[in-house]
Amino acid sequence: ALAGGRGGLVVVATTARAEALARRLERELEGEPVEVLSAEHGPARRYRAFLRLLLGRARLAVGTRAAAFAPVPRLGLAAVWDDGDDRLDEPRAPYVHARTVLALRSGLEGAGLLIAGHARSVEAQGYVERGWAADLSAPRNLVRRAVARVEAPGAPELDAEGASGRARIPSLAHRALRRALERGPALVQVPRGGYVLRLACGTCRAGARCPACGGPLSRGRDGTTSCRWCARAAAPWTCPACGGTALRMTGVGSTRTGEELGRAFPGVPVVVSGAREDHGVIAAVDSRPRLVVATPGAEPVAEGGYRAVLLLDGAALSARPQLGAACEALRLWANAVALARADARVILLGGPEPGAAQALLRWDQAGYARRELAERAELHLPPAWRAARLDGPRRSVERLLAAGAAQGFEVLGPVPAPGAGGEPSRGEQLRALLRAPRSRGRDLAGMLRLRLREASVHREEPVRCELDPTLLW
Repeated sequence: ALAGGRGGLVVVATTARAEALARRLERELEGEPVEVLSAEHGPARRYRAFLRLLLGRARLAVGTRAAAFAPVPRLGLAAVWDDGDDRLDEPRAPYVHARTVLALRSGLEGAGLLIAGHARSVEAQGYVERGWAADLSAPRNLVRRAVARVEAPGAPELDAEGASGRARIPSLAHRALRRALERGPALVQVPRGGYVLRLACGTCRAGARCPACGGPLSRGRDGTTSCRWCARAAAPWTCPACGGTALRMTGVGSTRTGEELGRAFPGVPVVVSGAREDHGVIAAVDSRPRLVVATPGAEPVAEGGYRAVLLLDGAALSARPQLGAACEALRLWANAVALARADARVILLGGPEPGAAQALLRWDQAGYARRELAERAELHLPPAWRAARLDGPRRSVERLLAAGAAQGFEVLGPVPAPGAGGEPSRGEQLRALLRAPRSRGRDLAGMLRLRLREASVHREEPVRCELDPTLLW
């Protein structure tokens, strides 16, 4: 694009990744100025970068999701990396995704669009299925040479390990870590940060809840039990179901996992990386033997690659009760596997969703996205169908649903809108979906625009309306 006299734009999820990519592009393009656009840089620096692009003093921009609107002169190529990352989805109105902005710009400005990553989102696969985008996948022989072999031990393999096969980290995983640590670093991915994330009654196994607000109880490194919602101390605690006072752990975070591995491998340095840690996310580690425990997205890059990768608690990522949970789990697993050497050993544990696990073993993320899209078409779910999620007061939401039903759109709900922690809200806030075939997507958007404008004129209670949401409930 630059050789042809046109500009380029690359959108990534984080500021650190954008700055690293900008430095690399400046080296490889021999002094070509690269502007970095990120909300973390402050208004003055962002405005200077914006003006340099607007005045044509720079032709290449790299940034986070808002950079999708950057005024790159004569845009020739727009690229987005790892478009399934929810940090590319704008949480404020008009709730637009960076991928959608770049797709529109590529059509309006006659530019190329590249959607790339170690996994493929269902939305990107929808572009391929409609013939709007071409499928670019590596040949199988190249994949076999470049990607580490992935294992997902089943019941026979775990039963062969004896009693340890039922443990969270069975003995086969310990052996793999021990062999890897003889030559270099090993990565352990844990779905959640913190220490003990969830507690349950030690007698009846019912989830332990805060007596003040009903939030889930957790335990910190210092042994104190508190509520994750209101932070109140919850000791002593009594189970309202059976009267028991003992608590047991049902969810272990990265901090506790790091402590357990440190005891299992004495003398081996253990590094814990995550947003909830005191030191935050670690960007990189060297090639010396060490155990790296990280939450998804916080994995450091290892010099020369990891010698082994353990993906723990697969069900916690892939079996969540929400649309696209398995696709998101596959994306996070694939990003971790990509950090390993080609001769490394990767083990997926914790009862992962079988379809996503098989896709990771075959390194067939495109095929999994294709099957997921076909299932959503049968169920009339986005992106196969157009959908609008409505959140707001009961009267306003019901009025919009009645207008949509009168025009032949499918209605799902309403149900109580989720509040803090995903629990149903206690007020009269409702959530509902309006769905339409893609051929009627413009009609759905036009109806909602008209009704919301009329509601604003009559000063009715506002409704939050999001078209084509990546998270439905």
